[in-house]
Amino acid sequence: MNEIPQEEEGKNNFRLIFLNLLISTFIIISYIYIAEAFESISTNFLENQEFTIRFGITLLIFTFLSVLAGSIHGLVDGFIAELLYQITYYNEIYFEWCLIVAILGFLVGLYKYKPLKYHEGIKVYNTFLVLVINSFIISGLIIGFQMIFYRDQFTLEILIINYGFKFFFQALISIVFVIPILLVLYDKVFSASEKHLYYMILTHHPVSASDHTFYLKFGRTKIYFCSRCSGVIFGGLYAMFALYLIELIFNTELSGEIALLLIIILPIPGIIDWGTQRLLLRKSTTESRLLTGFIIGTALHVMSFTYNYYFYTMLILVIYFSIFGLLVYFGHKKEMKLFRMKEYPYLTEEEDDV
Repeated sequence: MNEIPQEEEGKNNFRLIFLNLLISTFIIISYIYIAEAFESISTNFLENQEFTIRFGITLLIFTFLSVLAGSIHGLVDGFIAELLYQITYYNEIYFEWCLIVAILGFLVGLYKYKPLKYHEGIKVYNTFLVLVINSFIISGLIIGFQMIFYRDQFTLEILIINYGFKFFFQALISIVFVIPILLVLYDKVFSASEKHLYYMILTHHPVSASDHTFYLKFGRTKIYFCSRCSGVIFGGLYAMFALYLIELIFNTELSGEIALLLIIILPIPGIIDWGTQRLLLRKSTTESRLLTGFIIGTALHVMSFTYNYYFYTMLILVIYFSIFGLLVYFGHKKEMKLFRMKEYPYLTEEEDDV
């Protein structure tokens, strides 16, 4: 049995960690932003305790993402997303609803999506049954939690109708019939055949330099991205989301002075990592590209808070772009020198410099 090289195993582990962090961040951000526009899963029950049925956009998106990502992501991301939403918009925590959303994500995630799964009609039917059963279970949990936490406020009849049945019928119109259709479409688009989508506009590197790329897998389709750019996008999104929540929760925003200091410090690791590689002093790794890209992405978003220091911000940008240009120039010069030495080894060092 062949053993996986330790270096390759380390890369796979890092990619797995980064991918799971990316999935969790995407689910949590999606939940909160969608809930901000269309209400969270708990809103219809906490703010309206009568029997009213609404199409749950947040319920639909969260359930769909949990089926794609699996039970662990559904459990952990659902709990964190609902908790953050409550802290941000309710100004208090309803712990039972954090558990309900987490359990919902866990249960639907148990029947996790697999490529080509929905090419069989029976799997579509099974998904429908699983969603119906899960809706019954969650309805029962909602009734049970309300009885535990609010036993003196509502009668059993009100709890069953205005909470249990209310969730079941909302799930019926929001996810039970819609999710199987979405999964069939997803399966047809991304899993009908095995595809590798490698475009220069996304990777910035030819196939020969594919070690500089990072891919995301959707079904049987792999889409390749530049590693450092992936980190930049992830870092920018994470910083935007985190600072947005901090502003809502604490009613304050990042000061211009701190932002200015951060945009001076944060790009330094990226300049060092890319610069030493460009000067052929070392070869950067996928891990370093993702990490430094994340830091640079954070800096790019933080820069939006330096509007009171426009002149200094422009000066910092000019300095960093000048450093970037010098690294490109000297790196290219060194590459050409090495190329000539390889092609014309008989040239002396003085002749090569001419």
